[in-house]
Amino acid sequence: MKIAELRNHPFLLLALKDGENEGYFSPELVHKIKHQLVDMSLRIASDNLSIIYADQIRKGCEIVLGITNLGLLELCDNDADKAKELIKTQGIVYCFRAGWAKYAQLKKVSASYFEGVSISSYALGINDTSDIRVMHASLLKESYQSAKLLDVYKSVAASYCANTLLIEDDEDILMFELQRFLNSAIALLLIDSDKKMFTSSLYQEFNTYLISTSKEVLLDKLAACIKKLTEQLSIPTRSYLQEIKLLDFTEFKSIINQQSDTATLIQEILEIPITLAAELHGDFEGGYDFHADDEDDIAYLRPDEQ
Repeated sequence: MKIAELRNHPFLLLALKDGENEGYFSPELVHKIKHQLVDMSLRIASDNLSIIYADQIRKGCEIVLGITNLGLLELCDNDADKAKELIKTQGIVYCFRAGWAKYAQLKKVSASYFEGVSISSYALGINDTSDIRVMHASLLKESYQSAKLLDVYKSVAASYCANTLLIEDDEDILMFELQRFLNSAIALLLIDSDKKMFTSSLYQEFNTYLISTSKEVLLDKLAACIKKLTEQLSIPTRSYLQEIKLLDFTEFKSIINQQSDTATLIQEILEIPITLAAELHGDFEGGYDFHADDEDDIAYLRPDEQ
């Protein structure tokens, strides 16, 4: 059993208490440690919280306790004797810096994820016996997932983004747009096109195929196209997309299965050029409704690739 769980206090506080009671820490060292902990707590509260309110100062103390505890545990691996030796020879600030390095590790992995992690996540109460290393490991895993999402998003967007690429920090938006890119890739494969994005004529062809083909045939070909696209992806990208279930194409299948307003609903899950989107929604003067004159205008705005 870990010493913190056995004695109902964070590991750092137990090491400090034992060192003082055993006479291992001199009174001067104990005074210095207390002064440094107070100073670091006020600095944390000043930089990240507010020193106007007592509860915020207390929160600053808990953050310093948590981060220092994390650093000490990483340095001594829950060894009480080694912990006391480290505190005596290297000092409490050394332990805090080791913990801060672990916290800053999140930013190195994924800056956008780090921005969403409150430093208060590392706060530790005086009776909290949880292993802060487990919490940090969980955050680190999530930060790697965030970084992977961004990498895969950029990779897929390089082929299938039909408009100006704007990188979002919101992971839900990245997931939504990534699914649209993949949906468009599948839609183009359904009409046996080797193009990477829709043009007006390709979309007409896809729309005609969608509404004139039976559900059973569509679903069979969809399965074959998913298999083909999956095989084209690199193994790391494929594995990640399978893990987050974006290769299930659940919404695409649902629209085909319901066979109601298919042509309208399918537009909402595809990545299509803004000019084509304007045509489909009648946003340009004269209305873009697939008439011959509209086709000429679309060709001018975005010519089909030869």
